[in-house]
Amino acid sequence: MTRTALITGASSGIGKLTAETLANAGYRVIGTSRNAATDGEISVQGISMCQLDVCDDTSVATLKTRLEKAGSMPDLLVLNAGFGISGPIEETPVANAIEQFDTNVIGVHRVVRQFLPALRIKKRGRIIVIGSMLGRLALPFQAFYAASKSAVASYTEGLRMEVQPFGIKVSLIEPGDHQSDFGANRQQTSSESQSPYQPDCERALAIMDENERTGPSSQRVADMVLSVAKQPEPKVRYLCIQSSERNILWLKKLFSHARFERFVCKELGLTNIYN
Repeated sequence: MTRTALITGASSGIGKLTAETLANAGYRVIGTSRNAATDGEISVQGISMCQLDVCDDTSVATLKTRLEKAGSMPDLLVLNAGFGISGPIEETPVANAIEQFDTNVIGVHRVVRQFLPALRIKKRGRIIVIGSMLGRLALPFQAFYAASKSAVASYTEGLRMEVQPFGIKVSLIEPGDHQSDFGANRQQTSSESQSPYQPDCERALAIMDENERTGPSSQRVADMVLSVAKQPEPKVRYLCIQSSERNILWLKKLFSHARFERFVCKELGLTNIYN
């Protein structure tokens, strides 16, 4: 029987590559984006793009109804839609912080609420959430993004335990830096030219953008999604990171908090903080 995967945020980057990878593996893929068509036939094979705004309750409910009518309810949810904001915490408007959590955390919950009941009734299915390495490691000037990914990690772990009795497997994939348009789409929340944070913020974000630009292909993440989806007993969390990033997480465990802070700030060009 053909398996059906629903992938949020599938118009570019990791989501697009994941849609292509699953389709090549024989899945019928329902990819979503905010700008896709709201109607049209759902293909019995390959990739169909459907309109979905994970920040809109009505949009999520409408998609579920559309897929029910088409007989295309998913066996696999890949919850990838998200974005990042950057900038000093002091200068981040509350509205931007709310938007960050509404997309990266509550957006996941909106989709789960609509599609989980069908999986529970069938007593089978997979849910894979795309988190981030920054769910384990906060960085200066990306605190709200890191906090949202930490929150979604806790959400995923709790969900996994709740739905295990119904035969549903839940996992979190935590990518590090990969080549994508994520950095280009990151929203910087502060544009104050006289901000006391500006020099440090600009240096840090430039280094982060360079690490993403020179990172490995995002195909690694898409391949991991397929691998996790095929495993009979998947783990709760999977890191998809480079060896240098794995070393950073190891140092976080090894160093005192103060020593690790100095290390991070030096790596991001913030040496003036710890002279």
